[in-house]
Amino acid sequence: MSKKIEIRKSKIKNAGRGVFALTDIKKGEVIEICPILIFPGGEYPHLSETKLSGYLFEYTGDSTILALGFGSMYNHTNTPNAKYEMVEYEGKSEQNNELYFVATKPIKKDEEIYIDYGGQYKKLYSSAN
Repeated sequence: MSKKIEIRKSKIKNAGRGVFALTDIKKGEVIEICPILIFPGGEYPHLSETKLSGYLFEYTGDSTILALGFGSMYNHTNTPNAKYEMVEYEGKSEQNNELYFVATKPIKKDEEIYIDYGGQYKKLYSSAN
């Protein structure tokens, strides 16, 4: 695991846990590289009935992904200090893709790291922090 981050109780009310910086992180710095698990759309009805449903990312078509490492533990805000980017490797299966989490502004030690979930999340939770 990265020495840059750790899981702690989130500062967002009722959010549970979140990802926090253990050191200052510069704008543009990669925070974490996460392998992913891809779930075909046909599996979502089952997954939506489990605790995993709150940790999945939208993917191509009706597929979803689970980011390993701390990837599925970042909380949402409309004013994020990080973003995620899918990195694909030419000639390899999409199961080898990775999510890169990158600072979009300087992040101070002990600050919670937030991303913008975008997409369906914003439609369902328009009042989300």
